[in-house]
Amino acid sequence: MAGWWRRKSAPETDVPVTGAPKFLTGSARGTLPAHIDGPGGRRAVTLAVHDDGVALTDGEEGRTYRWSEVAHVWHANDMDGEAADGLMITEWLHELLLEFTDGTVVNSLLADPPVATPESAFRTGRLSSSPPSVIAPLMQRVIAPVTELLLARAKATLAAGGQVEFGPLTATAEGLHHDGKEVPWNTITSCRYGFVIFHEDEDELGAMLRMEYEVDSGAHGIPFAWLRIPALDVPEVDVLVRLADERRIQDSSRARDAQSSRHDRR
Repeated sequence: MAGWWRRKSAPETDVPVTGAPKFLTGSARGTLPAHIDGPGGRRAVTLAVHDDGVALTDGEEGRTYRWSEVAHVWHANDMDGEAADGLMITEWLHELLLEFTDGTVVNSLLADPPVATPESAFRTGRLSSSPPSVIAPLMQRVIAPVTELLLARAKATLAAGGQVEFGPLTATAEGLHHDGKEVPWNTITSCRYGFVIFHEDEDELGAMLRMEYEVDSGAHGIPFAWLRIPALDVPEVDVLVRLADERRIQDSSRARDAQSSRHDRR
């Protein structure tokens, strides 16, 4: 899957909205316009978010999926903008992709209202305050339960000696593998999703999985190395971040226990 900034498309417009299906037990929390790309071309759908899953409708047909039927989830933010009379007119974009166990992939790309920011402030990374997003919380209602389920699956797979694919990264019980390199869990000092809107180094821009890990001999004698991978290249990015955080906590706890044990024996 291409990087976020290389696959921009216009936010969804003129998507038909139908009545919320009533065949899920949970109440509907809201709807998102979306689309499905299939053999017959692109089809506009409405993604209705319920407590226990989602429903897709196109005005004629409907289909429901429970959270357990989500095989993969991708999400990222971006920002569109243009300069005008010393101001930057910007709008936050939110993208959500879901792949279900039957192979269906649904995509929703939506924009918050535009905000005007002095260009000088924009270039420092500071933005004018904007009304709370009505899109991001609804997308999070999808991302959060799916992440919990996929995290449990990933942990069970790793505990059984298996491996879990996160796009270009492969997780095992020992650590992560990327581009022929091995990154043990206990060397990861930071793993997070992050978004950068302005930086002199263009490789830093955009929505990324950003990881820092210890190495024996880094460039210029720095004992750390870094990975920056476009967020939409990494399915279940939140699962990977949670795994790295939990492993770091576990390793720190083991180190404290070992130190305490050595102290007690003295």
